[in-house]
Amino acid sequence: MDYYFLLFAIMAVGAGIFTITVRDALPSALGLLTVFIALAALYLHLNAPLIAIFQVSIYAGAILVLVVFVIMLLITPDEELESRQKNISYRTLGAILGVYLSVLLVIGIKGIDQIIVQKGLPDGFGHPSLIGTLFFKKYILHFEMASVLLLVALIAAIYLAKKKNI
Repeated sequence: MDYYFLLFAIMAVGAGIFTITVRDALPSALGLLTVFIALAALYLHLNAPLIAIFQVSIYAGAILVLVVFVIMLLITPDEELESRQKNISYRTLGAILGVYLSVLLVIGIKGIDQIIVQKGLPDGFGHPSLIGTLFFKKYILHFEMASVLLLVALIAAIYLAKKKNI
C-alpha cells in the first residue's frame, strides 16, 4: 500500500469536510488552504511537479488570497470576532495539521526523489511547452468557461453576502 498517497488523501478529504462543515468563513478558508496543499503533495507524488507548482502558486497563492480578501471586506466594522481559544474542534484540527506539517518536513528532508516511483513516461511529459500547447489549442474553451463561471460565482457570493447584511 502506498502510505504517502493514503496520508495526503486522508488529509485532503478531512480538510474538505472541515471546510464545508465549519460555520465561520475564515476557518473555512484555512481548511481550503489545507486541501490545496494536500492536493499539491498528491500531484508531486503522482510525478506531476508542474501541476503541483500550479496548485500552490495559483490556487493556494492567488485564489485563496482573493477569497480571504473578500471575506475581510464583508466583515462589518461593528461585527465582533468571537474568541475561539476554548473551542476543542479548532485545537484538534490544529494538532492534526501540526502532525501533517511535521510529516511534510520529514518528506522534504528525505527528498522527493526517493518518494516518487519512477515509471516509464513519454518524452517531454510534464514539460510546460507541451502543456501550454494542449491548453491553448485543445482546451481553450474549457479554460474560458471555467474563468467565467468563477467570476459569476464570486459576484453572486458578494451579492448574497451584502444582501444579508443590509
